[in-house]
Amino acid sequence: MEVAANCSLRVKRPLLDPRFEGYKLSLEPLPCYQLELDAAVAEVKLRDDQYTLEHMHAFGMYNYLHCDSWYQDSVYYIDNLGRIMNLTVMLDTALGKPREVFRLPTDLTAYDNRLCASIHFTSSTWVTLSDGTGRLYIIGTDERGNSASEKWEIMFNEELGNPFIIIHSISLLKAEEHSVATLLLRIEKEDLDRKGSGFFVSLEWVTISKKNKGKT
Repeated sequence: MEVAANCSLRVKRPLLDPRFEGYKLSLEPLPCYQLELDAAVAEVKLRDDQYTLEHMHAFGMYNYLHCDSWYQDSVYYIDNLGRIMNLTVMLDTALGKPREVFRLPTDLTAYDNRLCASIHFTSSTWVTLSDGTGRLYIIGTDERGNSASEKWEIMFNEELGNPFIIIHSISLLKAEEHSVATLLLRIEKEDLDRKGSGFFVSLEWVTISKKNKGKT
């Protein structure tokens, strides 16, 4: 059993700038882009029973543009046709036409009790995806920065109960296996009649592992 340790934090003086006078607010206008889409973004409105502050923070203030931290000029969104669309964003230039990189195998509009679909870019070649109905997808993408060779392929998918959104994911590579760990968020209803909103935030850590070929 590991024992917690106390660590002292010390300031590294060489890293401090004695001439630093603070940050200044830039008055330069932020770039704003407009683009006509052939299908609307798959936006999901809050239902009447999703009235708490937790619902609002988790689902009502959701950003439907997903930035790829591994390729920072790429953003993605999911449209009403279940397509994951990619846009390349370069400052001070016009946006190109969105291109489809993947299509969900389920019809999202057929589900009344669903949340917004969510994406997290686990690594430069792996993506975790929730369609908002309670199903988790792990997708291999090859190198996403090269549109010519980019190919999204489902490597794992499974129904995991009530709908959720993906908060975070990481890729863990060991000598014998590759694992993708994903943090899922749900807003669950309290079983007992307690004071408060009647709901609680549920976080679930899911790890999917695959043995490397040639290993037992």
